[in-house]
Amino acid sequence: MVCARGNRVVWRELEKLGLTVHDVRLGAVTVAQPATELDWGRIREALARAGFDLLEDPQYVLAAQVRQTVAKLLRGPNPIEHRDFVPALAQVVGLSVRQLHRLFTQLPDHERLPGYVTRQRLRYAQELLAAAASPGIGQVARQLGYRSLAHFSGQFRRFMHCAPSVYRQQLHAVEEAATSKAATPNDAS
Repeated sequence: MVCARGNRVVWRELEKLGLTVHDVRLGAVTVAQPATELDWGRIREALARAGFDLLEDPQYVLAAQVRQTVAKLLRGPNPIEHRDFVPALAQVVGLSVRQLHRLFTQLPDHERLPGYVTRQRLRYAQELLAAAASPGIGQVARQLGYRSLAHFSGQFRRFMHCAPSVYRQQLHAVEEAATSKAATPNDAS
């Protein structure tokens, strides 16, 4: 897509398919949905009707597979130590560690693999801490593959700007406020 009209047509066609489009420019489209949830056949047909071809870059397909594998490994039953995660990931996806790092640096957002893995690990930590029957913070750290509670807490602080215990307290305070507000009748007298 080289011209503004072409970008608008592609944007409109993808929105007709129910996709949330964030950006369209020079042959690349950014949508909110994960690549695995897209109906590529319908997208290909819609673009063809509008006079466009879907070009699938193997590099993006591989990066999407790597991202899915990161999520599966983080949520798997056997925690992988923080420092061993990237080599384990490389083994699972069948690439060398060097190839994995190169793949991520060549993507448009120039995201580094260790940063991506850490962000995903800490997002999962948020989910675990928010769960009603969540384990203790030390257990969350071990489940995420941290050997040290201090290392986990430090990374969580940098990511969320508060300690894991404070994050959990804030979530519970918000839940309690919502529960008490819902339980209190609206007295308009």
